[in-house]
Amino acid sequence: MKHNEEYFDPGFEEAVSQYSLSRRDFLKRLGGGIFVLWAAPTNLVSSLEAQERMYPADFNAYLRIGEDGRVTCFTGKIEMGQGIVTSLAQELAEELEVSLEVIDMVMGDTDLCPYDRGTWGSMSTRFFGPALRAAGAEAKMVLVELASEQLKIPKERLTVQDGAVLEKAKPGHRVTYAQLAKGQKIARTLTEKAIVKSAAEYKIIGKPVNRRDAMDKVTGKTQYTGDIQIPDLLYARILRPPAHGAKLLSVDTTAAQQIAGVQIIREGDLVAVLHKYPDVAENALSKIKAEFDTPAANVDDKNIFDHLLKLAQEGDVVAQGGDLAAGQNSAAMAFEETYLNSYVAHAPMEPHTATAKFEGEKITVWASTQSPFGAKGEIARALEMPEEKVRVITPHVGGGFGGKSRNQQVVEAARLAKLAGKPVQVAWTRAEEFFYDSFRPAAVVKIKS
Repeated sequence: MKHNEEYFDPGFEEAVSQYSLSRRDFLKRLGGGIFVLWAAPTNLVSSLEAQERMYPADFNAYLRIGEDGRVTCFTGKIEMGQGIVTSLAQELAEELEVSLEVIDMVMGDTDLCPYDRGTWGSMSTRFFGPALRAAGAEAKMVLVELASEQLKIPKERLTVQDGAVLEKAKPGHRVTYAQLAKGQKIARTLTEKAIVKSAAEYKIIGKPVNRRDAMDKVTGKTQYTGDIQIPDLLYARILRPPAHGAKLLSVDTTAAQQIAGVQIIREGDLVAVLHKYPDVAENALSKIKAEFDTPAANVDDKNIFDHLLKLAQEGDVVAQGGDLAAGQNSAAMAFEETYLNSYVAHAPMEPHTATAKFEGEKITVWASTQSPFGAKGEIARALEMPEEKVRVITPHVGGGFGGKSRNQQVVEAARLAKLAGKPVQVAWTRAEEFFYDSFRPAAVVKIKS
């Protein structure tokens, strides 16, 4: 298999030089086992040779075969209902010749998983899946090499089956992955030598299996960010402006302060009510009187398309060939149409939510986000603290559709936790979700043929 750009997330370049965790410390944290790390295309790796290469900054993901025989994949990708917690596990199980039941997926934890640009654009299957299969094939090569040494049998006489390496002529002469991993601490970076299976050889990929998260979801066991429970947790309700671009002129919190247990936070334009019960916080927020300077609305749903056409600029020619005018004149039929797309809300079932907790100088934030590492950076910038003191954990996400690539609720929770001195959860209401979230842009598309 070729080790080229086809198998890697094209956003990897942005990850380089972001962390300072040494390879030794990184592997020490995880104990024994066999590790396979994989990262950028070879041309990028070559460009980094003159730099000090830190881990995990120079690989996108890794897998570990533990001393108990379990296989764990650590990745910054997140599960938000699209099913990759199952499909990626299938791909890894396929190449390693193990059952799906021994695969564990650790996803979206910035302290445990290497950098990932984000989960969007349907790229997990296109780019990460092939890399994961290659890493599984690489790990299989390592296991066969270890078995060859231990069994004193040439590699050519060995095969792999059901989590064990065995002699082809004597299947009873075998050694399990767990036995091979015991006492080992081997780290192997993905090479060009691994050969992945052909589609005709698949026994797990593409086969119908139950989704790994389905039972917990239908029985209510799945933990989302809003389910996080922490001692002394306060629920926040935030004062929102009546329109985008509005400026806060004055605020009167007198009535809200009369409610027992309410804590009111104000920092600049951020005004929030905190309480140990979310409904009390909501009630207190309704008592606040605020005055805003609201800009006049010049664009609405009735004139948005005219507005877009007025703002439109000449586009770039991406391809050109032949004589377009001659072709149009000689055509038997001509077609011309205009398509209008309104602004559309992403409308995930789970609203934007974040739970933030400080422990000393370090903050941990559980976040419903499609970009945990992006959220990590946003928190660090907002609080003016080092990124290594910020940890973002992404539980299961209840839908994103691109809308959760923004992390405003994460920054809000982090700021409020710092100001309040206690853990804080920010969960947008459905009204906030439809007003305050980003939208799919409106568009006017004209086609002529």
